[in-house]
Amino acid sequence: MKIATLEELPVQWPEILRWVNAGEEVRITDRDRTVARVLPPLPATPDFVGRAEAIWGALPEGEPLSVLVQEGRGPK
Repeated sequence: MKIATLEELPVQWPEILRWVNAGEEVRITDRDRTVARVLPPLPATPDFVGRAEAIWGALPEGEPLSVLVQEGRGPK
């Protein structure tokens, strides 16, 4: 975890963003007390429904979408 002081923040902001983009958590301190944390974004959640609809369409005929997905996974 990286640390930046409140006073350094305006000048150091581009470097802090580089740290965060690289996956680092950055603590912002004021007089040796943490006042904020800058965190990297959470990973995007996969859009399983969107992927299934792209393959089989929004309303596939016959079996429910859950059954088609299960069949697409193959044998257990």
